Order: sequence, then C-alpha cells, then structure tokens
Amino acid sequence: MARDGFKIFDSDMHVFEPHDLYLKHMDSKWGDRVPRGEPRKRHGQIKFMYGDGPPVRTSGLSARPNVTPGEDKVAHRYAKPLARDYDAVSQVEAMDAEGLDVAVLFRTFPLHTDDELEPEYANALCRAWNDWVAEFCGESPQRLKASALITLHDIDMAVDETRRAVTELGAVGLCLVPEPANGRHIHERYFDPLWREAERLNVPICFHPAANPRMDQVAQRFNGLPNEGLLVNAYRNPVELMLAVGSFCGGGVLERFPRLKVAFLEGNCSWLPWVLYRLDERWEIRKDLCDEPLSLNPSEYFMRQCYIATDVEEDLVADVVERLGDDNIVISTDYPHADSRWPEAVDSFLDIDGLRDGSKRKIFWDNSAKLYSLD
Repeated sequence: MARDGFKIFDSDMHVFEPHDLYLKHMDSKWGDRVPRGEPRKRHGQIKFMYGDGPPVRTSGLSARPNVTPGEDKVAHRYAKPLARDYDAVSQVEAMDAEGLDVAVLFRTFPLHTDDELEPEYANALCRAWNDWVAEFCGESPQRLKASALITLHDIDMAVDETRRAVTELGAVGLCLVPEPANGRHIHERYFDPLWREAERLNVPICFHPAANPRMDQVAQRFNGLPNEGLLVNAYRNPVELMLAVGSFCGGGVLERFPRLKVAFLEGNCSWLPWVLYRLDERWEIRKDLCDEPLSLNPSEYFMRQCYIATDVEEDLVADVVERLGDDNIVISTDYPHADSRWPEAVDSFLDIDGLRDGSKRKIFWDNSAKLYSLD
C-alpha cells in the first residue's frame, strides 16, 4: 500500500480493549480483583471494575456528558469500528481507511500505573494485556505489531516480562510511563537491568504517559482546579516526556547503554530543540560537577539513540526538522482517540508547509522502521 507515494508506519496506534480482556487472560487466583467491565455501547474506553465494586482506576477528569451516537460526531465517525467492538478486523480496516501499512499497537488506559498496587498484581495486569494484544496482532501479523506493557513496580518482574513478551509473544517495543515509580526516578541505577535487557533484545523503550496515573506526576497540581481538563491535558504528556529526555540523555542512562533505543511518544516534538539546548547549555557549564560523567553532551545522546513523535497537525515539526534534522522523528495517527484526525490524519500531515518529500518519507516510514528494527 502507498498513500500519495509514501509508505506509512504508525509508531503509536492505540487499541480499545474489550470488556472481558482480564477475565480471559488474567490468573483466576486474583478473584474479584480481576478487572471486568460491561460490553461497550458507545465510543470510548471500557470502565473496568473490581467485581461489583469500585472502578480499578479512573481518569480523574470530568466525564463527557452522556450522548447517543446519533448526536455525537465522534461516535458517528467511529460507528464502523464500534460495531465490531474495535476488534482486530476493524483495526486493519481502520488502517486501510487511513492508508497505513504497519502499526505498532499501544494500550489506551492502562490499569497498572498506580504506586499503591503490589508488584505482583501490577505485573499480572501487564501480562494479561500482553497476552491479549499478541492474539490481537495475530489477525494480521505483518501489519499489526505490539508494544508490550511493562511496569516498574519490581525490576526483576519487569525484566522477566520483557523477555517473555519479546521472545515468546513477538513484541517489538516496550511501553512504559515516564513518571517516577514508588519514588524511584527512571535514571536511577535500580532500573539498569531492564535497560540492559532491552538493549540485548534490541527492542526500544517507548515512554508513553498515561492519563492521570496514581504516581508522582507534574500535572496533578491542576487536579480539582478550574479548567483542569484543559490544563492537565495541555501539560501532562509534554512535560513528563521532557523530564524523561533529561533522565536518559542527562542522567547517564544512554552513557551506560549506548545501543539502547528510546522513543518519546504522544507528547509533541516542538519543544525538543529548546530542551536539548537547555540541557547542553547546563552540561557545558556544569559537566565537571556531574557525579555520573557524560562523554557526550545530552543532545548527542538523543541524536544517536532517541526518537520523538510528532502529531499529524503539529506544523511546528518543520522547525524541528530545520534545527535538528529529520532522522529522529516518527508519527502517529492516534487512532482511535476522540481527538484523533482519523481517517484524515495522514492528510493533515501532508498539508503541513515547509517539509520536503524526503523528510516526509523518513517520518512516515524510515525512522519507525529503524526504531522498531523492522524492514
């Protein structure tokens, strides 16, 4: 398939999980703690519950008003995949409608991003999702690829699940949240065994913020305040990814693991030139004071090992290419989120002024193929 002469690789396409995912794939020893939900009746993420009890985790933001599909433009746009409950067949059909050749699939609303969960339970949630998405990708294994869910609650479990997801289930990436886990920041040496295993397996670490994780996160300062839905969503993903770039490029991780690939997804790319400028400036002034010596400046680590996703309508990407080049940028349609521009996401990107066809070709295909080590 080729769209306007381009092969297109979606670096971060989402899925809507079915209501019985955990009932089918999670160990029954967890009893009523196995999350379950009601069958989906309208567009959106399933609200998973503990038995007949409280939700496993909520978004923390005000819910959308109840509407019927006939009144809701989003529901109308997604009527066809909704009719199939967003199954794998509908995922491939959505790719065909957009003109996508390959997509790596990510979770939508993860349940494990909660510091209060015991490690074994958080890991069990991830294992169940990884088993499910592996089956899901089996519908079209050449086009559907999985980014496995990995929790940082316990490093040994994280390494074991990484190995299982890649070698047994065929995952091509590892999806993690960038926030500190139980007070440990992601560039602390405690997590080195996971980065070492990912490097050995040649799979990228894909940092993808989650909606309102019950973890130490920057945007929680807006919770409960006026216009929280605007402010939390404007700042959460970009700021958390900025801090993650600092941790890996300035905190010593990529010095220790020079072959590790890292992606920073669903948080824009326009801020990247400033962040790298700021890190490099501070490194030049303070490098003699670093207790984790760096042989390169932070931007050099990024350009050597990292990738960042642009939104399809993010016209400032042209400025990023002008300043940093086009070798480290990937793209996502963000299907099936309500604010995705599907099935016209690719058209939105093609309409951006200031990008040469060579840059579009890299962003549409070449860079994601390198990130995920796929031909």
